[in-house]
Amino acid sequence: MQTIRRLYLYGVTLVSLEVVIWGAIGLTRSFFAGGQIGGSVNRLAGALSLILVGVPVFLIHWLLAQRLAVRDAAERSARVRSLFLYGVLLALLVPAAQNALALLNRSLHLALGQYAYRALIGGNQTWSDNLVAIAINLVVSAYFYARLRSDWRALPEADTLADTRRLYRYFWMLYGLVMVFFGLQQTLAYLLSFWGALGAGATALLANGLTLLLLGTPIWVFSWRRIQVSLGDPAESGSLLRLLLLYLLTLVSLGVLLTSSGFVLFHLLLFLLGKTMPLLDFIEELSLPLSVAIPAALVWTYYGRTLQVEMNAMLEARWRSELRRLYSYILAAAALAATFIGVMLLIGFLLDLLLGYEGVWGLASRQNLAAALATLAIGLPLWVFTWRSIAAEANAVGEAGDRARRSLVRKGYLYLALFAGVLGVMFSSGALLYQWISALLGQPPLDLALESAQMLKLVILFLVVLVFHWRALRLDNRLAESALARRHAQFPVLILAPAEIEFAQALVERLEKEVSELPVAVHPYSQGAPDETLSAARAVILPAELLSKPPEAVRLWLQGFKGQRLVVPKPVPGWHWVSAGGDLTEQTVRMVRRLAEGEPALPPRQTSGWMVLIYVLAGISALELLGLAIALVVSLFQ
Repeated sequence: MQTIRRLYLYGVTLVSLEVVIWGAIGLTRSFFAGGQIGGSVNRLAGALSLILVGVPVFLIHWLLAQRLAVRDAAERSARVRSLFLYGVLLALLVPAAQNALALLNRSLHLALGQYAYRALIGGNQTWSDNLVAIAINLVVSAYFYARLRSDWRALPEADTLADTRRLYRYFWMLYGLVMVFFGLQQTLAYLLSFWGALGAGATALLANGLTLLLLGTPIWVFSWRRIQVSLGDPAESGSLLRLLLLYLLTLVSLGVLLTSSGFVLFHLLLFLLGKTMPLLDFIEELSLPLSVAIPAALVWTYYGRTLQVEMNAMLEARWRSELRRLYSYILAAAALAATFIGVMLLIGFLLDLLLGYEGVWGLASRQNLAAALATLAIGLPLWVFTWRSIAAEANAVGEAGDRARRSLVRKGYLYLALFAGVLGVMFSSGALLYQWISALLGQPPLDLALESAQMLKLVILFLVVLVFHWRALRLDNRLAESALARRHAQFPVLILAPAEIEFAQALVERLEKEVSELPVAVHPYSQGAPDETLSAARAVILPAELLSKPPEAVRLWLQGFKGQRLVVPKPVPGWHWVSAGGDLTEQTVRMVRRLAEGEPALPPRQTSGWMVLIYVLAGISALELLGLAIALVVSLFQ
């Protein structure tokens, strides 16, 4: 209930505050609008109505929120409040930065002899529009920044404030980085196309690029330095958010670099294949992908090295290997998709050539051939390099190889490839059969041989993907079975059995069925402590009743046992076992209360229907995202 109340209180406060601020901005702008006093009637009426409606709503809710926060430390440290305070700062400072960007952009356009309407943002605004928005947003943000500083002084160790501040800092870092990236891209596009395009469009590129660099660079440098300074705090250096962002920046920048490099190769190959154009036009066509590739390479180099340093410093070896593995398999999946598309386009071109398609050497066919070769030139070497590395790791003998084969990342990759291969074979085979059946029924396609060959090409390609990854999965299973058999044989297990034979017999039968290589010995604890031979076991299984009344010899033996102890919680009169999951104190109290109320100590556990629904929806969403990703990759070369 308190969380819902906070969401309502701070949500209404945020919305009403924005209403008041933009009403005040509109009212102040109307004073500089010229014409009749106060600008147009509609503009003035709209601004006044926003202020008159928003001010009382904002004051009522904000003053109530402040009163609750001052009176109760739990309210002040609530996550909703910290999200509100940092969110308000973003809602105020981002518009201020955007208006500063618009003002600077128009000024640079005018300084370079261009019209202001060519500006990247705010081309139809005036200097007064931007200055008013900047001033009002900065004044209000100063007030809320003071409230935030007050909360920090009152709660210096609050995790909610620290977590939200981390999000806030990384937002500004990304905001500045995006501006720097596109500022470099625009400036490089101007420099690379300088010889061929000297008109207003090229000058606009320079003005836009310089604007983004002049504003984005200070924001990025300041935010990144603050983040780097904060790494002295273990909570910051070990933050999952930091690792995730470094990971995403590295992968996204690498993807942009490879894609733009592919377009550079595409234009080069198209030129070599005979596309005639003036040299200056050819250079201008290369300028766009090159202007994207260079800043992407800088981002990938810098953040890739930072990620490497972070993983070496803050993660244990197992997790470090898993993260590197995830990186490699993502690259392998992307490279496999690019290789698949390249081979598909190349075979399609060859089929057109072999089956006598007229105009095979036209511009469209040359574009297909250039796209195929460019995609293969990028995707195939990357896939070979990454696959050889991950295959060597998975085929290694020893603990490292076992971990690689059991890795969820590798299993997910292989089964995803099998999934794509099976569906691809199924749908392409269905399309091929549809063409043949239509031809048998008297309605053949215009070129049955060519279209059938194109569909058969897809069937074969998907079949190759399916068989290749199925063989890799089978090899993993064989190696895993061999490694597990060796590990099982080196892990003797001892069962301390009661007088009833059912307990030990059921365990032995189940163990022999599921792990047949596991050495299992049974020792009735009524005969005293196990001898030295049995004491060499790596694990001992005992019923809970043995712990309730252990013989002295067995108790001493258990205390000195060096292996693992597994207790089977068989019912024992007067004894109730608290589950190990969650808060043990809370569960113990809950069990005492249930016993006092005449209820069983542990209620029956069932899977929630809502959880089943969530799992189903998550699976459907994952399939939709996969299809969207494949469609986006294919659309790049259409």
